[in-house]
Amino acid sequence: MIFPEEYKHIGWTEFGKTLPEDKKKIYFLSKYVLEKINDGYNLYSVEHIGSGFIRTPKEAQLIASADEIISCDEILNIKNRKLLIEKAVEICRAENEMRAQKGIQTTATTVLFTGIDRHLTFVKDADLSEILEIQIIDIYPPSPPWLTDCIKRLEESNIFGDLQIKFSEKRADISVYQSDKTIYPCHSSGLSGKFLDSDVLDENESGWILVGCDTSKQIIENLYPNLNYEFIDMCPTRSELTIPEKPFVMRCCKSENSGSIIKINGQTGILVHWGAGEWQIAENIRKLAAELRKKD
Repeated sequence: MIFPEEYKHIGWTEFGKTLPEDKKKIYFLSKYVLEKINDGYNLYSVEHIGSGFIRTPKEAQLIASADEIISCDEILNIKNRKLLIEKAVEICRAENEMRAQKGIQTTATTVLFTGIDRHLTFVKDADLSEILEIQIIDIYPPSPPWLTDCIKRLEESNIFGDLQIKFSEKRADISVYQSDKTIYPCHSSGLSGKFLDSDVLDENESGWILVGCDTSKQIIENLYPNLNYEFIDMCPTRSELTIPEKPFVMRCCKSENSGSIIKINGQTGILVHWGAGEWQIAENIRKLAAELRKKD
């Protein structure tokens, strides 16, 4: 797949508007040149020599001719790399199915996109496997889980647009443990049971079940040193309900773990603090993406 990192790497020229001697000069950032012709665009990769803003082309290679290039009619945010890859796959698939039905031999390989700011970019040989998938692992209720909801809103803002990533979800439902004897850390979950932050427990009673993590366990043992209880460990890093199948992001109630890159089930992930806000979560996801790309 060829997908320029920045649209500033793409030059543009229109056939017939440039003098022959001018064609021997090129802007120093240009790695690709779109040549406008009657039937559309030809796309070249270019190399240049010299220094300064305007340089001399060394070599130009045609990488897609006009009959291979389809222009997307929709004006899009061309900083959203995931969106453009998905759109390019969709557009080329539809175009090539139509061409096959009509007996047209040429194949569409490249989609040209126009941005909101009217700049151009392209995706050649779009490959969905180049989009990095990150699994959001969270616990609920309350619903929606904070981490899942927060990342959804961040993604809609396009704060991850340059990262070429997408998200999937894995949720652990702790309501399955509800009972009169179940102890949860916090009443804000809205579950049925007892809560460490709002209820008083009778140490003389038996049959208690604590659904929580190490922090919950430390709290209960400080408050009720003689309480007899069963412990169901719901720490996302250890629970069987939250085992990741892909690179992941998950929450942890220990602030000192925030931003830590960890491995679970052979998958690389990152921890964010339980109460982290949007900016902290975005920073940690960018850190994880950089770590995963480094390994590629």
